Amino acid sequence: MEPTRPTIQISAPQHATNNPYRVVEREEVLAEAFREFVLTAVAAGWKESEVALTLADIADEYVMALARRVAAN
Repeated sequence: MEPTRPTIQISAPQHATNNPYRVVEREEVLAEAFREFVLTAVAAGWKESEVALTLADIADEYVMALARRVAAN
């Protein structure tokens, strides 16, 4: 039997896009998911510094790809 992977729960937004609290809500929800992800990776044996640097690289690559898609439209 294969071990199950931990599932990180991310709740749906409760505020409309134009609601100023949505920014705070987004940060709270995603920060919690981020912490859970980091703790899961560290528990699996990765060093916290490795996780942090790799996530920063992945985020940067994602932002650049998103910018290219937006510019193409």
